Formats: sequence, C-alpha cells, structure tokens
Amino acid sequence: MEFVLNEYHRNTPDEELIEDVKRVADLLKKESLSCKDYSSHGRFSYGTLRNRFGSWNEVLRRAGLSVEKGRLKFHDYCESDEVFFADLRRVAKLMGRGYVTRTEYEKHGRFNYGERTKKYGGWGSLLKVAGLEQTPFRTGPKQMYSEKELFEEIEHIWIKLGRQPRYEEFSIEKGAEISAGTYRRRFGSWRKALEAFVSYINSEDDEDKKVAILDEVSDNAKIEEQTIRHKTKRDINLRLRFKVMARDHFKCCKCGKSPATDPSVVLHIDHIYPYSKGGETIMGNLQTLCSDCNLGKSDLVIY
Repeated sequence: MEFVLNEYHRNTPDEELIEDVKRVADLLKKESLSCKDYSSHGRFSYGTLRNRFGSWNEVLRRAGLSVEKGRLKFHDYCESDEVFFADLRRVAKLMGRGYVTRTEYEKHGRFNYGERTKKYGGWGSLLKVAGLEQTPFRTGPKQMYSEKELFEEIEHIWIKLGRQPRYEEFSIEKGAEISAGTYRRRFGSWRKALEAFVSYINSEDDEDKKVAILDEVSDNAKIEEQTIRHKTKRDINLRLRFKVMARDHFKCCKCGKSPATDPSVVLHIDHIYPYSKGGETIMGNLQTLCSDCNLGKSDLVIY
C-alpha cells in the first residue's frame, strides 16, 4: 500500500483561490475573514494564499472583503527592496544582534515579507541580501532535531487531525512540539518536508520487505498447540503504524472514535489475531483501535 499526499495547489489559478475565499465569507456571512476562519472552512491552506498574494490583506482585497486595518498598519506592502532591507536591519538592531527571526519581524517590522521571501528564495536569503547573519537552526540544549524526530511529529499531528496537516497548524501555540519553520529550514519548504515524510513512509528496509511478502502470501493461519515461530517482530514501526491508521481513516475500527473529533481519544495499532497466538505483524492482521477498545479486547480475536 503506497501512501500519497493530497493534490498540490501550486498550479491552482488565482481566480479559483479567491473564489474559495468568497465562498467561505458567504458561508460565515462575514464582511472580512481571519486566517483562522479560512483555515477552518477553506479548501486550500491559508499559507498557500498568503504566499501566492504576498499577504492575507491582499487576499481579502482581491476577494472584495474588508482588510484587517490594524494589522495592515504594520504589514503593508513595500515597493522598494532597499527600504524593506533597511527595515530588516532596523529590527535586527532593535533585537541587539546580527539577525532577526520571522516572528520578531512580524512583531516589530513595518512591511509584509511574503512576496520577498518568494522572490529571493526564503527568509535566509533575505537576511543575506540585507547584510545580516543567518538565524540559528535551532536554539536550546539540542542543536538539531533528527529526521526520525521530525517524522514522528508529523505523524503525531497527522493522526491528531485525521488528515494531512497544514503549515499553519504546526506551531507551538497549537500543540505541535516542532514548528513548521524548522521543517522549512531543514527541507527547503513545507511541501518538501511532507514529501520527505511520505517518501519515508513508502520506503522499505529489510524488515519491511519481509512484512510485505508475508502480507501477500500469508492468511495468518491459526497456530494451535505447537511452538510459535514468528516471521515478523511484535513491535510496529512508524511506517507500518501510519499506513494502518491511514487505511482505517484515523478512526477506531470498533467504535469509530477519532482524535480529530475527540482530542482525548488515543489510537493504538492492534493485532487482530493475537501475536501471542501466532498472528503476524502485517497489514492484513493489524487494525486501528482506541485505547478503551484495545484494552477491552485483550487477547480475544475480534474482526
């Protein structure tokens, strides 16, 4: 089973994006939309629109909606690159160091930076052209997340939401352990980070190949009154766990509960025919159960 990302919207026409903003405004009966409003009801990622048009206020203007005037005062579009770079240097000086983060510029800067990050190829490139230092990759006792840590956090948020996560949903404020900016810096963009995750999910090591072969030829025949010799390990790796949950739509196969509708729900991967009785760790013998249903099942065989 190969896992794939949702359709990429890079080539979606401007008109289609703006029409969806209008649709959400009509749905909510509002003269203006916040980013949160659109993220909750829109077809596309808020980040896709912001990056395409340079700022959320520009999206609202094109949709014929009222702009957020308070925010526009500090984040209006700047025609001159030199004026923009001078403002970057001003904020860096205000911070008392040779670089400035996106968050700091959003708080203290005068202009919107969306169009220029797109023009120059990223925040780091903007700093370089402005004559500033690069922001540290990561501060704190650990200097860099491992690829495994990054992929595990994507899996965690994906399961929590029950769908492919968006850029703006990866923030500390929204419960993510790792910010989307970390992924962007490591992989070049949020989309590339998701592509790397999916590539990892679809890749196979020697153990995965063994599982794939077993999944095709084994019917998990019940082994009774004889020594059990397993061909797979009991532990379920990230790749297989995520594929099983995606197949089961990130819901409990028994009661239908999902973390997306009830944050208290914890999903487990269960061996349909118990491992202790000879069941193998393969797709055909695994199912998604919530913690309550899984604990209630014990070693019973429940299909």
